[in-house]
Amino acid sequence: MERARARPVASTSSSTTTTSSPPASRVARASRGASVAPRGRPERHGRRRQRARCRATRAPKNPDDFDNDYDAMRAALMSERARGFQPGIATTLNWLSEISFGARKTREKFVKGPLDALAAAYGEFLYDLPYRRQDGSLPPGGERTIEDAVRRLKRSEKARRLDAEREVRDFWRAGGETRTGFDQMAAEYTMALVMDLERGVIACEMEEDSRAVEAMLGEPTLSSLCEALERIKQICLCSSAADAAKMAYGYPELLLTSSSAIVARLSQLKTMIPGADVGAILRQDSKSFLQRDIPEIKERFRALRDAFPRVNVARLVEYDPSLLLLDVNVGLNALRELWTEEEFAQSDEDNPFFAEELSLAIKTLAGHGPEQFGG
Repeated sequence: MERARARPVASTSSSTTTTSSPPASRVARASRGASVAPRGRPERHGRRRQRARCRATRAPKNPDDFDNDYDAMRAALMSERARGFQPGIATTLNWLSEISFGARKTREKFVKGPLDALAAAYGEFLYDLPYRRQDGSLPPGGERTIEDAVRRLKRSEKARRLDAEREVRDFWRAGGETRTGFDQMAAEYTMALVMDLERGVIACEMEEDSRAVEAMLGEPTLSSLCEALERIKQICLCSSAADAAKMAYGYPELLLTSSSAIVARLSQLKTMIPGADVGAILRQDSKSFLQRDIPEIKERFRALRDAFPRVNVARLVEYDPSLLLLDVNVGLNALRELWTEEEFAQSDEDNPFFAEELSLAIKTLAGHGPEQFGG
């Protein structure tokens, strides 16, 4: 009873009001909290405090201390499990990630065994998932590329047609890919194209075209496919067969498009855009520039030329051919209100990156720019 009546109270004066320290009994209870559990649930709260102490005693890791080797950092963290670390789902996933993407796979040491089969299956599962942001939304432009396919091909032995791959490498070596590593790169890009065509990751829009491509893929040596890629490489002036495979990955119908149709479209583009590398324009988006009507493309080019009469528009569209496919009139009008023809001409002459900067400005002001710039 005495202790209950001894509770401190706020002291006041005529000019100020102050509050005394917390009750001594409350301070005592707080100080005893680490050793005395609430009545009725001692074990549960004891475990909770133990986990809290484990989290507090684990020192944060600095990547610089491990030479930015995250495999080494992960190993150091995993070694701390003896200090109250409880294995669970996170531990299992970390272990699967290590054997799927860590040092073992980097060194290309594939030991035949159940763990490797599990690691390969888990890696394939992760690669098949679409990349998402932390808020769960899909990023723009998140479509697959042939570079993704090449990485998946290198990781998965079951997806590789090794006999056909040797034939493809010999084909490219005999066809002029004699620079060191270029025959291997051409074979990898070709086989990555084959892999995703067979899996249906990429496909032709028409059923008839799909059957024709399937016939190419059914050949043991893939000779018809390689010949089609060689034809594309020569006509479009690709620097390597890998570039031709990249074009076909974005537009599989290109494998079936006649040489005369490709040459005719290149000739039309050359007449419309003198001074531009029309092969480079076609390589960046072969589907759009083969399917779009020439008058529509010509109208876009005329709008750019009228907006910037003293700028090298051919170099601009060679850098970013999408300017010939998008309605950017709003961006053109906005830029013309900001600077004069003389200022644009001077920037084009002095700034080696002017084409890149002007393209970004046009598309952003027209609402087609990258997301971070409001596109």
